[in-house]
Amino acid sequence: MPIVESRLDTVTLYHQGARVTRLLSLDCSGGKPPTELEIPRLPLSLFDATVRVRVLSTDNPQADLSATNVRVGLWIPPREAPLDTVDEAALRSLRQQVRTVESQLRQLDWEMSILADIPVPERPEPEEGKPPPPAPMGARLALEQFSQDGVQSRLVEARSLREQWRKLNEDVAVLEDKMRRDSTAREVTAAELRKSVHVQLRHGGGELRRAELSVEYFVPGARWAPSYQCRLTRDCRQVELVTRALICQDSGEDWRGVKLVLSTAAPMSWTELPELPSTRIGRAQPPPPARAGFRPPPKGATALFSDYDRDRRSLLLGLSPVQSYMLPALPAPSDLEEAVVFGGVRDALEERKELRRSKKGSRPSLDALDDDMVMAERSAVYDGMAAEEESAAEMDEPAYPMAVAAAPGMAPPMPPPAPAPMAARPSVAVAGPARSRAVSRGGPGGGGATPSQAGLEAVVFTHLRLAPATEGMRNRLQPVDARRFYLESLSRFQVEVKFDVMAVVAEAELRARNVANLDLPGGTADVRAASGHFDFSYIADATVDVPSDNTFHSVPLGTRTGEASVLYVAVPREDSNVYRQAQVKNPLSAPMLPGPAEVYVGGEYVLSTTLPSVPPRGEFKLGLGVEQAIRCARNTRFTEVRSGEKIVATTELWHDILIDLVNNLDREIVCEVRERIPQPAPNAEVVVEEGAVTPAWELYAQEERGRVLEGGRRWRLTVPANGTSKLSARYVVKMYANNEVNGGNRREA
Repeated sequence: MPIVESRLDTVTLYHQGARVTRLLSLDCSGGKPPTELEIPRLPLSLFDATVRVRVLSTDNPQADLSATNVRVGLWIPPREAPLDTVDEAALRSLRQQVRTVESQLRQLDWEMSILADIPVPERPEPEEGKPPPPAPMGARLALEQFSQDGVQSRLVEARSLREQWRKLNEDVAVLEDKMRRDSTAREVTAAELRKSVHVQLRHGGGELRRAELSVEYFVPGARWAPSYQCRLTRDCRQVELVTRALICQDSGEDWRGVKLVLSTAAPMSWTELPELPSTRIGRAQPPPPARAGFRPPPKGATALFSDYDRDRRSLLLGLSPVQSYMLPALPAPSDLEEAVVFGGVRDALEERKELRRSKKGSRPSLDALDDDMVMAERSAVYDGMAAEEESAAEMDEPAYPMAVAAAPGMAPPMPPPAPAPMAARPSVAVAGPARSRAVSRGGPGGGGATPSQAGLEAVVFTHLRLAPATEGMRNRLQPVDARRFYLESLSRFQVEVKFDVMAVVAEAELRARNVANLDLPGGTADVRAASGHFDFSYIADATVDVPSDNTFHSVPLGTRTGEASVLYVAVPREDSNVYRQAQVKNPLSAPMLPGPAEVYVGGEYVLSTTLPSVPPRGEFKLGLGVEQAIRCARNTRFTEVRSGEKIVATTELWHDILIDLVNNLDREIVCEVRERIPQPAPNAEVVVEEGAVTPAWELYAQEERGRVLEGGRRWRLTVPANGTSKLSARYVVKMYANNEVNGGNRREA
């Protein structure tokens, strides 16, 4: 099966998770594409049920090429050239020779110690009164020569044996190193695991030389939040809005040079389309029955297998009887008995694996993991027992049709064990919308987590297979065993797996899903909550790089230029400074989501703020601080007058406000001067009246701030360049002469 490398092309980043699109080019030699190909180097965290392979284009319009039977397996990077196979018999022979040489050396050492310990007799003592006997000089010399020659010859032999022992140990070390390196080369680690897509191609029509394909998949470990840079010109008449995104992803693959699309949607949420009921005029009709999420199989579906069962029964009857033995009748095990039975099977399998390790030098292979898979398969025996009984009863034949016939004179086989109760057996059915809602995260406004891989596969029809006719679960869909296919995909690499591959895949998915638990950077907001009931997408102008390191990175999306205007605001009653306020139009075709923004004026950094949500073609305001070139001065005058000398007389408190506004800029400005006149309390015997105001002002309730201002007034005027404008206003407070205002009659300081 050819392996075709792919390249990252587009990443669509959602509220949580991302859809990754890869492209690959397929060169077809001989005018025909391969019947099956493999796309490697995919992240472990991808959801198998979301993989889609499409044929984008071909060089021959007459050719018909389609992708089908998409499966996901495991893949490891290619290893180095395989080492020479170590001859274990030669290694054992060398080790035996080493032990023989060591035994010979010990023998020589023992002999040399004996020869060295042979005593040389001294000259015998003479008897009393007799002359000394002659000294046995020749015998003594001969004995010493014999001992010395024996030791010397054995030293030479020992020296030769030690050299031979050294060379043998070197040869053994070389072979052991080769064996160790060969074992390491065959052993795979969890960090090397990747996923790959296996797809079959169907070709028809004319010859095909080249084709372009795409593969898409969903990964859960990614999220984003917006941020901005607002660059205003010196006169604040034009704005350059730089849109950026704070992206964090831990999918297991680095996104290098990808086209980025940001979306506020939640692709894994469940949404039902509304059904419009029909309206009839006339006699009332009963309501239509509710639609079910799935349709049960039709009655009598087992009749479809009648020909198959008839032919198989005929084949079994035609077989010659063979010697057999009777299986004892075993009742349906209870939970405790089932645990004991499978515990014994598990112990036997463990002994079998230990025996295999001892035979293979303690190097487990994929066969050892197959035993665990056998345990999983055997654990489903009792689950499917009742289905076999039901199918056997409909076929009117024994529940075990493949059992051999009994020998003459033997009792007939005992009936199979009774089926387990229905409540104790898990069932697998095609899930409908109700099941889909159970694994979804809620409606469009929900904030739940993305469904897991297992929950997603339970509702994906492509991950269900129809059981064969020979099994008791015929006519029923069963989920695909991902673990079996994972192990089968690894077996072609001839490597050793010493860990649970399903646990590694689950850990990668969990690590990716933990990105949703990270706190967003300061000043940012959740895009799903900010977008409300509408979803929008934002496309980056250039390709971007986002590493998979579980850290937020600032990524540029694009720059848009729009119109802006500046308004100068003064509240001389509170402060003599004049403040700049930019009114900016949203230059994007989509709404601006709330997020932090850096503000620059004339290329100089001014401040950092947080932008609110802005609709398309809407406006937002930016406070730019104090304008030092504009001055504002406020002066007041107060006069108290008594009207009349009668008993019921009133006091008039006249207040005059004089404001001087000086513009030292080289351009005219639009300035808004805000004031406020006092307002009487409810049921107070006080009247406030406006007098002469030059120029005229207008009411101002500051509704944009969400807090109503009573008695607010404002001037909006144009001040020429290097010019001065004067503002004046007058109001009077009238009350009974024998009263006074709380805190003093003078209202203006």
